[in-house]
Amino acid sequence: MSVSLQILLCIAVVIVTAKLAAAASSRLGLPLVLGELIAGVILGPSVLNLWGIPWLAHNSLLSVPEIFKILADLGVVFLMFVAGLETDIAMLRSTVGPAFWSAAGGVVLPMAGGYALSRAFGFSTVESVFIGTILTATSVTITAHTLMNLNQLRSKIGSTILGAAVIDDVLGLIVLSVVIALAPQMANAGDASWRGLAGILGRLVFCLITMVAFGPIVARWAIKYSTRLHGHHTETAVALVVAMLLAFDAQWLGGMAAITGAYLAGLFIAMTPSRQTVNDDLRPMLNSFFGPVFFVSVGMGVNARHIGGRVGFFLILLAIAIFGKVLGCGMGAYGTGFSRRDSLAVGVGMIPRGEVGLITASLGLTAGLVTQDVYVQSVALVLVTTLITPALLRFCFSKAETTTEVSGALDRLPVPAGASELGDA
Repeated sequence: MSVSLQILLCIAVVIVTAKLAAAASSRLGLPLVLGELIAGVILGPSVLNLWGIPWLAHNSLLSVPEIFKILADLGVVFLMFVAGLETDIAMLRSTVGPAFWSAAGGVVLPMAGGYALSRAFGFSTVESVFIGTILTATSVTITAHTLMNLNQLRSKIGSTILGAAVIDDVLGLIVLSVVIALAPQMANAGDASWRGLAGILGRLVFCLITMVAFGPIVARWAIKYSTRLHGHHTETAVALVVAMLLAFDAQWLGGMAAITGAYLAGLFIAMTPSRQTVNDDLRPMLNSFFGPVFFVSVGMGVNARHIGGRVGFFLILLAIAIFGKVLGCGMGAYGTGFSRRDSLAVGVGMIPRGEVGLITASLGLTAGLVTQDVYVQSVALVLVTTLITPALLRFCFSKAETTTEVSGALDRLPVPAGASELGDA
Protein backbone atom coordinates (compact mmCIF):
# COMPACT_ATOMS: atom_id res chain seq x y z
CA MET A 1 0.00 0.00 0.00
CA SER A 2 1.40 3.43 -0.95
CA VAL A 3 2.22 6.08 1.61
CA SER A 4 -0.52 8.38 0.28
CA LEU A 5 -3.17 5.71 0.87
CA GLN A 6 -1.80 5.00 4.33
CA ILE A 7 -1.89 8.66 5.34
CA LEU A 8 -5.49 8.93 4.08
CA LEU A 9 -6.52 5.97 6.22
CA CYS A 10 -4.61 7.16 9.30
CA ILE A 11 -6.00 10.70 9.11
CA ALA A 12 -9.52 9.29 8.79
CA VAL A 13 -8.98 7.17 11.93
CA VAL A 14 -7.50 10.16 13.79
CA ILE A 15 -10.36 12.55 12.96
CA VAL A 16 -13.13 10.02 13.73
CA THR A 17 -11.54 9.11 17.06
CA ALA A 18 -10.94 12.76 17.95
CA LYS A 19 -14.52 13.81 17.19
CA LEU A 20 -16.05 10.88 19.10
CA ALA A 21 -13.87 11.61 22.14
CA ALA A 22 -14.62 15.34 21.88
CA ALA A 23 -18.36 14.62 21.78
CA ALA A 24 -18.07 12.45 24.90
CA SER A 25 -16.08 15.19 26.63
CA SER A 26 -18.71 17.80 25.72
CA ARG A 27 -21.52 15.62 27.12
CA LEU A 28 -19.65 15.57 30.43
CA GLY A 29 -19.43 19.37 30.41
CA LEU A 30 -15.70 19.36 29.68
CA PRO A 31 -13.77 21.21 26.92
CA LEU A 32 -13.61 19.57 23.49
CA VAL A 33 -9.82 19.88 23.54
CA LEU A 34 -9.68 17.47 26.46
CA GLY A 35 -11.46 14.77 24.46
CA GLU A 36 -9.13 15.22 21.50
CA LEU A 37 -6.12 14.87 23.79
CA ILE A 38 -7.51 11.67 25.28
CA ALA A 39 -8.11 10.38 21.73
CA GLY A 40 -4.41 10.89 21.07
CA VAL A 41 -3.49 8.99 24.23
CA ILE A 42 -5.74 6.10 23.10
CA LEU A 43 -4.22 6.01 19.60
CA GLY A 44 -0.66 6.44 20.92
CA PRO A 45 1.73 3.96 22.55
CA SER A 46 -0.29 4.04 25.78
CA VAL A 47 -3.07 1.87 24.27
CA LEU A 48 -3.35 1.11 20.52
CA ASN A 49 0.02 2.39 19.25
CA LEU A 50 -1.18 3.43 15.78
CA TRP A 51 2.36 4.07 14.53
CA GLY A 52 3.38 0.55 15.52
CA ILE A 53 1.14 -1.07 12.92
CA PRO A 54 3.44 -3.22 10.69
CA TRP A 55 1.94 -2.17 7.35
CA LEU A 56 2.82 1.50 7.80
CA ALA A 57 5.60 2.43 5.35
CA HIS A 58 8.89 3.40 6.99
CA ASN A 59 11.19 2.87 4.01
CA SER A 60 9.99 5.75 1.85
CA LEU A 61 11.37 9.28 1.68
CA LEU A 62 8.78 10.35 4.27
CA SER A 63 7.04 7.87 6.56
CA VAL A 64 3.41 8.20 7.67
CA PRO A 65 4.33 9.44 11.18
CA GLU A 66 6.62 12.09 9.67
CA ILE A 67 3.89 13.33 7.33
CA PHE A 68 1.43 13.39 10.23
CA LYS A 69 3.94 15.46 12.23
CA ILE A 70 4.22 17.99 9.38
CA LEU A 71 0.43 18.33 9.30
CA ALA A 72 0.40 18.80 13.08
CA ASP A 73 3.05 21.54 12.80
CA LEU A 74 0.89 23.33 10.22
CA GLY A 75 -2.03 22.92 12.62
CA VAL A 76 -0.08 24.79 15.31
CA VAL A 77 0.49 27.74 12.98
CA PHE A 78 -3.17 27.89 11.94
CA LEU A 79 -4.32 27.47 15.54
CA MET A 80 -2.28 30.43 16.77
CA PHE A 81 -3.26 32.52 13.73
CA VAL A 82 -6.96 32.03 14.56
CA ALA A 83 -6.22 32.72 18.24
CA GLY A 84 -4.81 36.11 17.24
CA LEU A 85 -7.71 36.65 14.85
CA GLU A 86 -10.25 36.07 17.64
CA THR A 87 -8.50 38.29 20.18
CA ASP A 88 -10.95 40.95 21.37
CA ILE A 89 -8.72 44.03 21.09
CA ALA A 90 -11.43 46.42 22.34
CA MET A 91 -12.00 44.34 25.47
CA LEU A 92 -8.26 44.08 25.97
CA ARG A 93 -7.95 47.87 25.95
CA SER A 94 -10.87 48.34 28.38
CA THR A 95 -9.26 46.17 31.08
CA VAL A 96 -5.61 46.76 30.18
CA GLY A 97 -4.48 47.93 33.66
CA PRO A 98 -5.77 45.09 35.89
CA ALA A 99 -5.33 42.57 33.08
CA PHE A 100 -1.68 43.48 32.50
CA TRP A 101 -0.65 43.25 36.14
CA SER A 102 -2.62 40.03 36.61
CA ALA A 103 -0.94 38.55 33.54
CA ALA A 104 2.51 39.75 34.64
CA GLY A 105 2.12 38.12 38.05
CA GLY A 106 0.84 34.96 36.37
CA VAL A 107 3.97 34.77 34.20
CA VAL A 108 6.68 35.70 36.71
CA LEU A 109 5.62 33.59 39.72
CA PRO A 110 4.98 30.24 37.94
CA MET A 111 8.11 30.60 35.82
CA ALA A 112 10.30 31.36 38.82
CA GLY A 113 8.74 28.51 40.79
CA GLY A 114 9.10 26.03 37.92
CA TYR A 115 12.74 27.03 37.36
CA ALA A 116 13.66 26.78 41.07
CA LEU A 117 11.96 23.38 41.46
CA SER A 118 13.59 21.96 38.33
CA ARG A 119 17.05 23.09 39.40
CA ALA A 120 16.46 21.55 42.85
CA PHE A 121 15.66 18.21 41.14
CA GLY A 122 18.86 18.33 39.10
CA PHE A 123 17.61 19.52 35.70
CA SER A 124 19.93 21.57 33.50
CA THR A 125 19.57 25.35 33.23
CA VAL A 126 18.04 25.15 29.74
CA GLU A 127 15.50 22.51 30.72
CA SER A 128 14.66 24.31 33.97
CA VAL A 129 14.01 27.59 32.12
CA PHE A 130 11.81 25.83 29.61
CA ILE A 131 9.83 23.98 32.28
CA GLY A 132 9.17 27.36 33.87
CA THR A 133 8.13 28.69 30.46
CA ILE A 134 5.56 25.90 30.07
CA LEU A 135 3.95 27.01 33.34
CA THR A 136 3.43 30.60 32.10
CA ALA A 137 0.72 29.68 29.57
CA THR A 138 -3.02 30.19 30.08
CA SER A 139 -5.83 28.85 27.88
CA VAL A 140 -8.19 31.59 26.68
CA THR A 141 -10.50 28.98 25.12
CA ILE A 142 -11.09 26.91 28.25
CA THR A 143 -11.50 29.97 30.48
CA ALA A 144 -13.94 31.62 28.07
CA HIS A 145 -15.99 28.42 27.78
CA THR A 146 -16.34 28.15 31.56
CA LEU A 147 -17.20 31.84 32.00
CA MET A 148 -19.83 31.57 29.27
CA ASN A 149 -21.50 28.68 31.08
CA LEU A 150 -21.54 30.77 34.27
CA ASN A 151 -22.98 33.84 32.48
CA GLN A 152 -19.92 35.82 33.61
CA LEU A 153 -18.25 36.39 30.26
CA ARG A 154 -19.11 40.11 30.08
CA SER A 155 -18.74 40.85 33.81
CA LYS A 156 -15.86 42.93 35.15
CA ILE A 157 -14.17 39.81 36.50
CA GLY A 158 -14.78 37.87 33.28
CA SER A 159 -13.45 40.68 31.08
CA THR A 160 -10.36 41.01 33.28
CA ILE A 161 -9.71 37.25 33.19
CA LEU A 162 -10.00 37.12 29.40
CA GLY A 163 -7.91 40.26 28.95
CA ALA A 164 -5.26 38.89 31.30
CA ALA A 165 -5.32 35.54 29.48
CA VAL A 166 -4.71 37.28 26.15
CA ILE A 167 -1.86 39.40 27.58
CA ASP A 168 -0.54 36.27 29.31
CA ASP A 169 -0.40 34.50 25.95
CA VAL A 170 1.48 37.42 24.39
CA LEU A 171 3.97 37.59 27.28
CA GLY A 172 4.29 33.80 27.23
CA LEU A 173 5.02 33.81 23.49
CA ILE A 174 7.68 36.48 23.98
CA VAL A 175 9.28 34.46 26.80
CA LEU A 176 9.07 31.30 24.67
CA SER A 177 10.69 33.04 21.71
CA VAL A 178 13.50 34.43 23.89
CA VAL A 179 14.15 31.01 25.46
CA ILE A 180 14.23 29.23 22.08
CA ALA A 181 16.53 31.92 20.65
CA LEU A 182 18.90 31.80 23.65
CA ALA A 183 18.79 28.02 24.18
CA PRO A 184 21.96 27.26 22.16
CA GLN A 185 23.90 29.83 24.19
CA MET A 186 22.56 28.49 27.50
CA ALA A 187 23.24 24.88 26.49
CA ASN A 188 26.88 25.70 25.69
CA ALA A 189 27.72 27.89 28.65
CA GLY A 190 31.40 27.56 27.97
CA ASP A 191 31.00 29.08 24.51
CA ALA A 192 28.54 31.76 25.60
CA SER A 193 29.58 35.37 25.36
CA TRP A 194 27.90 38.69 25.99
CA ARG A 195 28.45 39.54 22.34
CA GLY A 196 26.68 36.36 21.25
CA LEU A 197 23.77 36.94 23.61
CA ALA A 198 23.46 40.56 22.50
CA GLY A 199 23.43 39.43 18.88
CA ILE A 200 20.63 36.91 19.50
CA LEU A 201 18.56 39.40 21.49
CA GLY A 202 19.19 42.14 18.95
CA ARG A 203 18.04 39.88 16.13
CA LEU A 204 14.90 38.95 18.07
CA VAL A 205 14.03 42.55 19.05
CA PHE A 206 14.68 43.81 15.51
CA CYS A 207 12.37 41.14 14.09
CA LEU A 208 9.60 41.94 16.60
CA ILE A 209 9.83 45.69 16.06
CA THR A 210 9.81 45.23 12.28
CA MET A 211 6.76 42.97 12.36
CA VAL A 212 4.82 45.21 14.78
CA ALA A 213 5.70 48.37 12.82
CA PHE A 214 5.06 47.11 9.29
CA GLY A 215 2.82 44.08 9.85
CA PRO A 216 -0.47 46.01 10.22
CA ILE A 217 0.34 48.09 7.13
CA VAL A 218 1.13 45.01 5.04
CA ALA A 219 -1.98 43.20 6.33
CA ARG A 220 -4.29 46.12 5.49
CA TRP A 221 -2.71 46.53 2.03
CA ALA A 222 -2.92 42.81 1.28
CA ILE A 223 -6.55 42.51 2.39
CA LYS A 224 -7.53 45.68 0.51
CA TYR A 225 -6.14 44.43 -2.82
CA SER A 226 -7.35 40.86 -2.27
CA THR A 227 -10.93 42.13 -2.65
CA ARG A 228 -10.08 43.12 -6.24
CA LEU A 229 -9.12 39.58 -7.19
CA HIS A 230 -11.69 37.39 -8.90
CA GLY A 231 -12.51 34.08 -7.29
CA HIS A 232 -13.79 32.62 -4.05
CA HIS A 233 -12.27 33.17 -0.58
CA THR A 234 -9.48 35.41 -1.87
CA GLU A 235 -9.32 37.40 1.38
CA THR A 236 -8.84 34.22 3.39
CA ALA A 237 -6.17 32.95 0.99
CA VAL A 238 -4.24 36.24 1.25
CA ALA A 239 -4.62 36.25 5.06
CA LEU A 240 -3.11 32.75 5.18
CA VAL A 241 -0.20 33.93 3.04
CA VAL A 242 0.43 36.78 5.53
CA ALA A 243 0.26 34.30 8.43
CA MET A 244 2.70 31.85 6.87
CA LEU A 245 5.14 34.57 5.82
CA LEU A 246 5.20 36.11 9.31
CA ALA A 247 5.56 32.64 10.87
CA PHE A 248 8.51 31.97 8.54
CA ASP A 249 9.98 35.40 9.28
CA ALA A 250 9.69 34.94 13.05
CA GLN A 251 11.63 31.67 13.04
CA TRP A 252 14.07 32.26 10.19
CA LEU A 253 14.94 35.91 10.78
CA GLY A 254 14.15 36.36 14.48
CA GLY A 255 15.12 32.92 15.77
CA MET A 256 11.77 32.79 17.58
CA ALA A 257 8.96 30.27 17.47
CA ALA A 258 6.97 30.35 14.22
CA ILE A 259 3.74 30.58 16.23
CA THR A 260 4.76 34.06 17.42
CA GLY A 261 4.59 35.36 13.85
CA ALA A 262 1.34 33.49 13.22
CA TYR A 263 -0.28 34.99 16.32
CA LEU A 264 0.84 38.51 15.37
CA ALA A 265 -0.52 37.96 11.85
CA GLY A 266 -3.88 37.07 13.39
CA LEU A 267 -3.84 40.30 15.41
CA PHE A 268 -3.02 42.35 12.30
CA ILE A 269 -5.77 40.75 10.20
CA ALA A 270 -8.17 41.29 13.11
CA MET A 271 -7.66 45.05 12.64
CA THR A 272 -9.01 44.89 9.07
CA PRO A 273 -12.67 44.86 7.92
CA SER A 274 -12.23 41.26 6.69
CA ARG A 275 -11.69 39.84 10.16
CA GLN A 276 -15.05 38.07 10.40
CA THR A 277 -14.91 36.77 6.83
CA VAL A 278 -11.47 35.21 7.35
CA ASN A 279 -12.48 33.77 10.72
CA ASP A 280 -15.68 32.24 9.30
CA ASP A 281 -13.68 30.62 6.49
CA LEU A 282 -10.88 29.25 8.67
CA ARG A 283 -12.88 28.02 11.66
CA PRO A 284 -14.40 24.98 9.87
CA MET A 285 -10.99 23.94 8.51
CA LEU A 286 -9.40 24.31 11.94
CA ASN A 287 -12.16 22.53 13.86
CA SER A 288 -12.58 19.70 11.38
CA PHE A 289 -8.99 18.95 10.37
CA PHE A 290 -5.95 20.84 11.66
CA GLY A 291 -7.15 21.22 15.26
CA PRO A 292 -7.91 17.50 15.81
CA VAL A 293 -4.70 16.48 14.02
CA PHE A 294 -2.58 18.70 16.29
CA PHE A 295 -4.24 17.80 19.60
CA VAL A 296 -4.27 14.09 18.78
CA SER A 297 -0.57 14.33 17.86
CA VAL A 298 0.11 15.79 21.31
CA GLY A 299 -1.74 12.93 22.99
CA MET A 300 0.03 10.38 20.82
CA GLY A 301 3.34 11.70 22.11
CA VAL A 302 2.37 10.54 25.60
CA ASN A 303 3.14 7.04 26.82
CA ALA A 304 1.05 6.63 29.95
CA ARG A 305 3.16 3.63 30.94
CA HIS A 306 6.10 5.98 31.60
CA ILE A 307 4.27 8.56 33.73
CA GLY A 308 5.35 6.83 36.93
CA GLY A 309 8.79 8.51 37.00
CA ARG A 310 9.45 11.55 39.19
CA VAL A 311 6.03 11.47 40.89
CA GLY A 312 7.19 13.84 43.62
CA PHE A 313 8.47 16.33 41.05
CA PHE A 314 5.19 16.21 39.13
CA LEU A 315 3.02 16.78 42.22
CA ILE A 316 5.08 19.78 43.35
CA LEU A 317 5.14 21.13 39.78
CA LEU A 318 1.34 20.81 39.63
CA ALA A 319 1.03 22.72 42.92
CA ILE A 320 3.28 25.49 41.55
CA ALA A 321 1.24 25.57 38.33
CA ILE A 322 -2.00 26.05 40.29
CA PHE A 323 -0.95 28.31 43.16
CA GLY A 324 1.52 30.26 41.02
CA LYS A 325 -1.38 31.47 38.87
CA VAL A 326 -3.79 31.97 41.77
CA LEU A 327 -1.28 34.02 43.80
CA GLY A 328 0.49 35.78 40.92
CA CYS A 329 -2.64 36.80 39.01
CA GLY A 330 -4.65 37.35 42.19
CA MET A 331 -2.08 39.74 43.64
CA GLY A 332 -1.95 41.63 40.34
CA ALA A 333 -5.74 42.07 40.41
CA TYR A 334 -5.80 42.93 44.13
CA GLY A 335 -3.16 45.62 43.62
CA THR A 336 -5.40 47.34 41.04
CA GLY A 337 -8.44 47.61 43.33
CA PHE A 338 -10.19 44.24 43.12
CA SER A 339 -11.63 42.72 46.29
CA ARG A 340 -10.08 39.56 47.73
CA ARG A 341 -12.91 37.38 46.43
CA ASP A 342 -12.76 38.89 42.94
CA SER A 343 -8.95 38.62 42.94
CA LEU A 344 -9.26 34.94 43.83
CA ALA A 345 -11.70 34.46 40.92
CA VAL A 346 -9.24 36.12 38.53
CA GLY A 347 -6.42 33.87 39.75
CA VAL A 348 -8.50 30.70 39.47
CA GLY A 349 -9.65 31.68 35.97
CA MET A 350 -6.00 31.76 34.86
CA ILE A 351 -5.18 28.21 36.03
CA PRO A 352 -5.89 26.12 32.88
CA ARG A 353 -2.94 25.73 30.51
CA GLY A 354 -4.83 24.22 27.57
CA GLU A 355 -3.69 24.51 23.97
CA VAL A 356 -0.98 27.13 24.57
CA GLY A 357 0.73 24.94 27.17
CA LEU A 358 0.54 21.99 24.78
CA ILE A 359 2.04 24.01 21.96
CA THR A 360 4.87 25.19 24.22
CA ALA A 361 5.62 21.67 25.44
CA SER A 362 5.59 20.21 21.92
CA LEU A 363 7.94 22.94 20.67
CA GLY A 364 10.31 22.23 23.55
CA LEU A 365 10.34 18.52 22.73
CA THR A 366 10.91 19.16 19.02
CA ALA A 367 13.76 21.59 19.77
CA GLY A 368 15.34 19.12 22.20
CA LEU A 369 14.92 21.48 25.16
CA VAL A 370 12.97 18.98 27.30
CA THR A 371 13.03 15.20 27.58
CA GLN A 372 10.17 12.85 26.75
CA ASP A 373 9.43 12.38 30.49
CA VAL A 374 9.05 16.13 31.04
CA TYR A 375 6.86 16.36 27.93
CA VAL A 376 4.57 13.60 29.22
CA GLN A 377 4.26 15.30 32.61
CA SER A 378 3.54 18.64 30.91
CA VAL A 379 0.64 17.10 29.00
CA ALA A 380 -0.63 15.49 32.23
CA LEU A 381 -0.39 18.90 33.92
CA VAL A 382 -2.49 20.45 31.15
CA LEU A 383 -5.11 17.73 31.56
CA VAL A 384 -5.35 18.17 35.35
CA THR A 385 -5.53 21.98 35.28
CA THR A 386 -8.19 21.77 32.56
CA LEU A 387 -10.29 19.39 34.66
CA ILE A 388 -10.18 21.30 37.97
CA THR A 389 -10.75 24.86 36.72
CA PRO A 390 -14.51 24.70 35.92
CA ALA A 391 -15.34 23.40 39.42
CA LEU A 392 -13.11 25.97 41.12
CA LEU A 393 -14.60 28.83 39.06
CA ARG A 394 -18.13 27.74 39.96
CA PHE A 395 -17.13 27.87 43.63
CA CYS A 396 -15.62 31.35 43.23
CA PHE A 397 -18.70 32.73 41.46
CA SER A 398 -21.28 31.11 43.75
CA LYS A 399 -21.13 34.04 46.19
CA ALA A 400 -21.09 36.52 43.33
CA GLU A 401 -24.38 35.07 42.04
CA THR A 402 -25.95 35.40 45.50
CA THR A 403 -24.81 39.02 45.70
CA THR A 404 -26.26 39.68 42.24
CA GLU A 405 -29.63 38.22 43.25
CA VAL A 406 -29.78 40.44 46.36
CA SER A 407 -28.81 43.50 44.33
CA GLY A 408 -31.49 42.67 41.78
CA ALA A 409 -34.12 42.43 44.52
CA LEU A 410 -33.05 45.82 45.89
CA ASP A 411 -33.20 47.33 42.40
CA ARG A 412 -36.82 46.21 42.10
CA LEU A 413 -37.86 48.18 45.23
CA PRO A 414 -39.85 51.38 44.56
CA VAL A 415 -37.64 54.44 44.04
CA PRO A 416 -38.79 57.62 45.87
CA ALA A 417 -39.85 60.45 43.59
CA GLY A 418 -36.99 62.73 42.68
CA ALA A 419 -34.35 60.21 43.65
CA SER A 420 -31.65 59.52 41.07
CA GLU A 421 -30.61 56.01 40.16
CA LEU A 422 -26.85 55.94 40.46
CA GLY A 423 -26.74 52.57 38.80
CA ASP A 424 -27.56 54.16 35.45
CA ALA A 425 -24.64 56.56 35.68
